[in-house]
Amino acid sequence: MNRLRQRTKLIVTLILLVTALVVLVVLVVRDRPIAQAPPHAVVSAPARAAGIQACWAEMGRSDAPGQVATAGLTRTHGWDVTVSGLLVRHPKGDVVIDVGNSSAFPSEIADYDFLDRTWLELLPGSNRVVATAPAALTALGVDLAHLTVVPSHAHVDHLGGLVDLPLAKVLMPQEEIAWAASHEQDRYMHVVAAQARAMAGRVSPLAFTAGPYETFDESADLFSDGSVVVVKLFGHTPGSVGVFVNVSPERRMFHVGDAVNVMEAIERRLTKSVIMASTDLSRAEADRTVARIAQLHEAEPGVLILPAHDRTTWVHAFGEPGRCVR
Repeated sequence: MNRLRQRTKLIVTLILLVTALVVLVVLVVRDRPIAQAPPHAVVSAPARAAGIQACWAEMGRSDAPGQVATAGLTRTHGWDVTVSGLLVRHPKGDVVIDVGNSSAFPSEIADYDFLDRTWLELLPGSNRVVATAPAALTALGVDLAHLTVVPSHAHVDHLGGLVDLPLAKVLMPQEEIAWAASHEQDRYMHVVAAQARAMAGRVSPLAFTAGPYETFDESADLFSDGSVVVVKLFGHTPGSVGVFVNVSPERRMFHVGDAVNVMEAIERRLTKSVIMASTDLSRAEADRTVARIAQLHEAEPGVLILPAHDRTTWVHAFGEPGRCVR
């Protein structure tokens, strides 16, 4: 009996040592910064249009441990998560980057496999609803019949609100359109089929032009005046984008979607935590994107980087939800 106890104690000790080693590797080895982006021309193009406003439309909130946000030993003690839209009120029309989740989300995933449904419920489905996309945007004075949506990517908490905005036009890279469309009939945890189908007949591909913009190789100028400029941030999904909102030469924002979870990742050039990295479809490409954003931050520190879910940064930019800046 004593020998059995000793053997059991040894096995438990070995398991604990292996677990501690794995944790050490995850927290310390992955704490190393991503390699720097290769040198790139920096071409700054501040806004030239007048009468632009940028507004915060919050649709959901949640809280998570800071360690979930980035790899390594994070300095973010608590991750205050937001699900929000960045509304741009322009003389030529209203554009919103991201529209949160669908109000029908529970029923949209009701027949998914247990593991996929659980994953969706624990991550995007865990956010507390603050307002539906129509309610948040209407409160800011938006005419929903004349709205253009530019989702940063096709995940549920960025694209799903299209279900509740049936008249809105949609602009996305062709790569993201094709990826979402390929799952219109699937029970797939990265793209909810009902939300992908909601784009049918009203989505158009973004027209990117070659040539440097800031530290990026291609860009799409939505109003042809330098005020709202979309760039490719592929990696998290096949067609993720970032959007520069140049309210004025002195007030410039760069919405980076889910390229990173919190601003700390850009400042320290860190990849995502093990949990959140599972949402990236291409780790290598996602890491290159983080490096490119970090390169921009070093070259243009006056541009406010706005991660989609970093509520602390949104508060810094706007003060509180429902506010506009000009």
